[in-house]
Amino acid sequence: MRCGRRSCVPLGLALLLGALGGCQSTQYKNMAHPDYGDVEYKRDLAQCHTQNSRVYTHPGGYSDVTEVKVNEAKAASCMTDLGWQTVSR
Repeated sequence: MRCGRRSCVPLGLALLLGALGGCQSTQYKNMAHPDYGDVEYKRDLAQCHTQNSRVYTHPGGYSDVTEVKVNEAKAASCMTDLGWQTVSR
């Protein structure tokens, strides 16, 4: 399918806006501590992941395989308990 310059511009613009819209990351804000930023968020997220993870060891071919599984639902609940909420841009 060929299109002239004028007919392709709206299509290209729509594709560009759709791609950029998919790149937005989720933003979080701590309602209990409004001055907290990205550093505190990452610290709390690491703490919640650590508290809600288990280490599994499976026998492998030549050595054991160790795997860490995080209970994401409990980690999300932990973050909520610490005051973190999703905010819209």
